[in-house]
Amino acid sequence: MFRLAVVTCVVLATGLAKPPPPAKADGGPIEPLDVEPVAFQFGRGNEDPEPVPFLEKESRATYTLPSGRYYFTSPNYPNQYPNNHDSSFTVRGDNNQDITINCSPFSMESHSSCAYDYLSINERKYCGSSAPPATTVSELRIRIYTDYSVTATGFYCLVTIAAGSGTTTTSAPPSGDCQCGLRQTRVVGGADATAGQFPWQAGLVSTGSTRSWCGGSVINNRYVLTAAHCTEGKTASQIQVMLGDLRIGTSDSGEQRFSVQQIINHPRYTSASGSGWDFSLLKLDREITFSNTISPVCLPTAGQTYADVTAIASGYGRVGATEPQATHLQHVTVPVWSQSRCQGRWGSTLKSSMICAGGYPEGGRSVCMGDSGGPLVTEVSGRFRLIGVVSFGRPCAVANWPDVYGRVTEALSWIASNTADANTCTP
Repeated sequence: MFRLAVVTCVVLATGLAKPPPPAKADGGPIEPLDVEPVAFQFGRGNEDPEPVPFLEKESRATYTLPSGRYYFTSPNYPNQYPNNHDSSFTVRGDNNQDITINCSPFSMESHSSCAYDYLSINERKYCGSSAPPATTVSELRIRIYTDYSVTATGFYCLVTIAAGSGTTTTSAPPSGDCQCGLRQTRVVGGADATAGQFPWQAGLVSTGSTRSWCGGSVINNRYVLTAAHCTEGKTASQIQVMLGDLRIGTSDSGEQRFSVQQIINHPRYTSASGSGWDFSLLKLDREITFSNTISPVCLPTAGQTYADVTAIASGYGRVGATEPQATHLQHVTVPVWSQSRCQGRWGSTLKSSMICAGGYPEGGRSVCMGDSGGPLVTEVSGRFRLIGVVSFGRPCAVANWPDVYGRVTEALSWIASNTADANTCTP
């Protein structure tokens, strides 16, 4: 899935170290004790959930569960959790349903980068008193870690697995009913998409071709938002837009091809990793007929940073830096970084018109070459909002290095003024 530019790395500053235990004279971090992990509570929820164990397995177990409400807690909750604990587990729906997690209350040892005690949700660490935001994902990867000293009361997390056989409770609107941010099917991180899963996904192709070289997002009934570096130097007659295209080179049910009437690049754009403002609007030659596989994404809320949310990127790009492009629409779940944290990686390259996501510690999951211009979305109150446009990064899926996207909240007024002749759907 995508990549464009390589920028020199900067070194992250290190925070103050926690005082070591008396037995550790060199000041380095203490190694985890080789002990059996303390069993965590994992129970089925109800109107008044009780902490009754539902399933208990060894650390790093995978739970494949039917639709319903479940919970897990820190060890010994609501009493103090123990030191030297390290357990991991994964939760999936038995029919690929969406999973929502909501944790409250929350009390773990505090640290600026959660280096001591933490709850990790899909590789994002949480500690101190700030509970993780309510998040909807396709799979939960949980780790509960505590070090050698200091304890707290921990947390209680409610897990809701959506109803249905691989579908959410909402669906894309029928033709003529203009609503945004709805989809037909669930998210599966790092896998093939299904029909209607990302109905706002667009593919940019050369006129008459079926092989996309950039992505985009349907934002209303006439316009697609993409990256300016995708359209730079091109004329409208050279580009066509594919909507509802799930499999490259195969005619999918409901697939539509559009010619481009006009290209509108952001006036402040000069280069993706230079000036930023990597946005371009494509005005299509006719209005889009919405369906279960083609519908718009909602625009984001002005002023929101979306830091620390879980987001989803999708596209038809390469499946690895040296691998060929995908022949099937792909998607991956990625964490969004705060601007200050991302500044530590990208330095002065990062501008206010950019937002960062990805950078898993183990690498291996990201956008890649060919995904440029495609969507980065996050779910808010049951609707998906477009928070980023794939722009550039370090090819591809480099550990601890987030990819950079155009920050859509910064372009809202420009989008509104240049798409006033379109019918924008309501959230």
